Amino acid sequence: MIEIASKIVLCLVLATIIGFLIGYILGRATRKQEYAPMPQKPTKNVGNVYNKPVIFSCPRPAGKDDLKQIEGIDSLIEAQLNHLGIFHFDQIANWSDKNSDWIENYLEIEEKIKEENWVEQAKGFTKPLV
Repeated sequence: MIEIASKIVLCLVLATIIGFLIGYILGRATRKQEYAPMPQKPTKNVGNVYNKPVIFSCPRPAGKDDLKQIEGIDSLIEAQLNHLGIFHFDQIANWSDKNSDWIENYLEIEEKIKEENWVEQAKGFTKPLV
């Protein structure tokens, strides 16, 4: 009796192993392309994080400034700046050359900030602290 039971168990183990092997082979053969690794998009090289200007998570309670008043900033660039965390003239007025380079690189605009004097224009719009 034990001899028959052990033969049945042995047959079941062999059938399981053969089933797994056949399933593995069929699974590999019918694998869809969607499981293949997706090609990576090139990431935006935004430069050194230490050159990133000061950004806010949201505008001040008084509301955001109309950055379109600066010549060279249109609705699209204003939206990109707001998305980045730049809402006020004094933020732009405090940019260094490295900050300007970082923003130009991030927004993919070539030499626009320096050519159009965004920093100087923003200084003209900032209100003096009383």
